[in-house]
Amino acid sequence: MSNSTSRWSSFPKAAPYIVGTETAERFSFYGMKAILTTFLITQFFNPGNNPALAAGAEAHANEDTHFFVAMVYLLSIAGGLLADYVLGRYWTILILSAIYCVGHGFLAIFDSNYNLFYIGLMLIALGAGGVKPNVSVMVGDQFENENDANISKLYDMFYFGINLGAFFSMLITPVLKKFASPAVAFGVPGVLMAIALVIFIAGTKKYKIKKPSDNKLEPSVPLTEQFKQVWKVLVVFSFIPIFWALYDQNGSEWVIQSGKMDLHFMGVDWLQEQIQTVNALLILILIPVFSFGVYPWLEKMGIRVTALRKFGWGLALTAFSFVVIAMIQLKIDAGEKPNIAWQLLAYLILTVGEILVSITGLEYSFSQAPKSMKSTIMAIFFFTVFLGNILVVYINKNIQSGGFFSHYSGADYFWLFAGIMAVNTALFYLAVWGFNIKDTVTETQLQDDLHA
Repeated sequence: MSNSTSRWSSFPKAAPYIVGTETAERFSFYGMKAILTTFLITQFFNPGNNPALAAGAEAHANEDTHFFVAMVYLLSIAGGLLADYVLGRYWTILILSAIYCVGHGFLAIFDSNYNLFYIGLMLIALGAGGVKPNVSVMVGDQFENENDANISKLYDMFYFGINLGAFFSMLITPVLKKFASPAVAFGVPGVLMAIALVIFIAGTKKYKIKKPSDNKLEPSVPLTEQFKQVWKVLVVFSFIPIFWALYDQNGSEWVIQSGKMDLHFMGVDWLQEQIQTVNALLILILIPVFSFGVYPWLEKMGIRVTALRKFGWGLALTAFSFVVIAMIQLKIDAGEKPNIAWQLLAYLILTVGEILVSITGLEYSFSQAPKSMKSTIMAIFFFTVFLGNILVVYINKNIQSGGFFSHYSGADYFWLFAGIMAVNTALFYLAVWGFNIKDTVTETQLQDDLHA
C-alpha cells in the first residue's frame, strides 16, 4: 500500500460526511454573503444609484453585512454551550440546520421587503451559529487519539471543503443575481443548505457521537491546570479579532472597491462580486502547498513552524494586504481606474494570512482545549470573528453619523485598518513573550508522527 493510500485509510469513516456537510453549508453561506452587500445597496439603500447617497448607502450596507457576520459568530457561543452541556453536537447541528434552511427561504421569498429579509438574515445567523463550532469539533471527535497527527491533515481537508463550496458559490450566485433574479440567487444557496442537512443525516451511523454527559472535567488533570490551559488560549485569541475586522472586509469594502476598477482581466469582463472567488481558489491551491511544501521546507531549514509563529506571520501579512488595498484606493481617489489585477495581489497576501491564522485557529482550539470544553473553546475562537466585525460595524455607523471616523474616507479608511493591525501584531508578540506562552506541537512533530 502506498504512503498516500495509507494516509487516506487512516481517516475515520465519518470524515467524508462531515467534510461534505461543511462544503454544502459553506456554499449556502458564502453564496448569499457574496451578493449581500451589493444587493442591499441596489435594492434598499440606493436603488436610484444617486451619487449623493452613495457614501451613506455603502456604509449602511457594510454595517448590515458586518452585523450579520458578527451575529453568526456571537451565536456560535450559544451553539457551543448548547452542544457541550445540553443537546450534544449531533442534535444541535441537526435542529439548527433546519432553522438555517428556513432563513434562506426568507431571503428568497422576501427579497423586496427589508424587514422580513433582515429576519431571514438573523435566522441564518442563528442556524450558522449552531452549526459552525460543532461541525468543526466533530472533525476531531472522530479520532480515538486526540494527539493523532491525522487530525491536522483532516482539518486541512475540512478547510479545503469550506473553500471548495465558497469558490463555486461566489462564482455562481452573482451570475444568477444578474441574469436570473435576486430571488433565484438567494434561493440556490438555500437548496445547498438543505443538501448539507441531508448529507449530515446520511452519515449518522458513521459518527462517533459524544453526549453532553461525556463532557466532565478531566479528573487526571488538576483544575488549576485546566484553567491555565484556557487562560493561555484566551490570551492568544485576544489578538485575533483585529484579523477578522480586516479579513471580512474582502466580502464588503473590497467588493465595493472592485466595482470602481477595470474588471477586464484575462479576456473576461468579471462581475464585481465574483472577484471574491480568488480568495477561495487560492485557498484550494495554497493549502496543499503550505501543508506539504512550505512547512516541511521551513522545518528542514531549521525554522520551527509552530501555531504561535503562524499566527504572528498571518497577522503581519494581513496588515500588508491592506497596504496594497490602500494604494489601489489612492489611484481611484485620484480619478484613475486601475485594473483588478492589483486587487488580486492583495487577495494573494490576505489568503496566505488566512491560512496562517484561520486554519491554525481551528487546530489550536481543538488541541489546546480541555476535553470538557471542546465546543466552547471552538465557539470562543469564532467569537473573535464577532468582535472583529462589531468593530467594523461601529466604524461604519460612525461614518454614517458624521462622527470621528468620517474623516477616514477613501484610502485613509484602509490605512486606518492597516495601522490598527500593525499595532495589534506587535502587541501579540509582546504578549506571547510576556506570558511565556509556548506551543505544544510543531509541524516537525506532526510530520514525524504521520510517517511513523
